Amino acid sequence: MIRKHNKGEKGITLIALVFTIVILLILATAVAYSINSSNNPTYYNNMISDIGQLEDAILVYYNEYGELPITERKVTIEAQDYYEIDLSKLENVTLFYGSEFGKDLNSNSDIYVVNNALEVYYLKGIERNGEVYHKINK
Repeated sequence: MIRKHNKGEKGITLIALVFTIVILLILATAVAYSINSSNNPTYYNNMISDIGQLEDAILVYYNEYGELPITERKVTIEAQDYYEIDLSKLENVTLFYGSEFGKDLNSNSDIYVVNNALEVYYLKGIERNGEVYHKINK
């Protein structure tokens, strides 16, 4: 038997539809935040990859030229000098970070630095699970 629609039955109400859309937007925002969060291990792993590439390239450069591939710009923290790495002197290095090369050297710069012991640091550091890694301690 075929059921006839009464004029009083309308299906989904507008309130239910709006409520569903709001819930979906909240979930989408939470997912987007978790993907873009610095707590995401991908960001940390990318920085570790950058540092490994830089350490290898600096060692090759040092062995070939007998000096560090650095600019004249340095920052001194706790009586230790750290020099901005001159990325233009290094070959075959593709970095995820370090885009502020040649700009202001401050503790929040997106710049890699190296000390005389060939230790590479990321001035800005990267936060993961509430701790900051590879930032020079002040």
